[in-house]
Amino acid sequence: MSEEEVERRSLEDLESVLKEAQNQGIKLVIIGGYAVAAYTRGYRFTKDIDLVADKPTLGKLRGLLKSLGYVIRDTEFGIAGKKKLNAAFIDLHISVGRIYDISTGKEYPVDASLFRNAKRLIVKGYISKATSLRATVVEVETLIILKTMPVSRDKDAVDLLSLLRDKRKELSLDVIAERAKSAGLTNHLLHRIRDYAERLREDEVDKVWFDMTGTRLPFTEKREIGRLFARLAELFRKQ
Repeated sequence: MSEEEVERRSLEDLESVLKEAQNQGIKLVIIGGYAVAAYTRGYRFTKDIDLVADKPTLGKLRGLLKSLGYVIRDTEFGIAGKKKLNAAFIDLHISVGRIYDISTGKEYPVDASLFRNAKRLIVKGYISKATSLRATVVEVETLIILKTMPVSRDKDAVDLLSLLRDKRKELSLDVIAERAKSAGLTNHLLHRIRDYAERLREDEVDKVWFDMTGTRLPFTEKREIGRLFARLAELFRKQ
């Protein structure tokens, strides 16, 4: 099965899950790769579905996911599912109460403000731009925190750079710093930002970007991203 077909099937599943959740009165907000795609021009292929729910009782969503072909299991943080598509597969995660980063063991707490601040945006495909849907997506400042948290995952590095590259003129760095502090993540994110800044200076990030996107980061945009890292680090240090 081609990546384009996997992408199409994934977005169709996402739309079905969102509709069923609405029928049940469950608020779902998109995080992860599809959220990044909604905010940016789109720089990498994604097929996995990452969501946050506003209540622990997910009811008929479990039945829907099974009918769509997912093998699901309840987790400490919500629901996890996997759907096999020939040699490919789609991973799905629905988090409730907190968003857990498996690479670090860090968590981002979920409260009413995450749902209140979410945006209605177009979530689009990477390969087929015509494949899209309108959905509720986590606010970009929170998404940047979620994408900064992990360690040693190239896709998160590319996603973070994508957000900083395309949204840098609209971001509130103060909001990022405030939310990091509320989540108890200031020190962790300060270390992550310093690491990214060093890797950017040493051109390590360029290699990751090229390997995943097939393009080069323009020098002027690298410089602007470096300045954003410096300003964020300063805000984190002051907390």
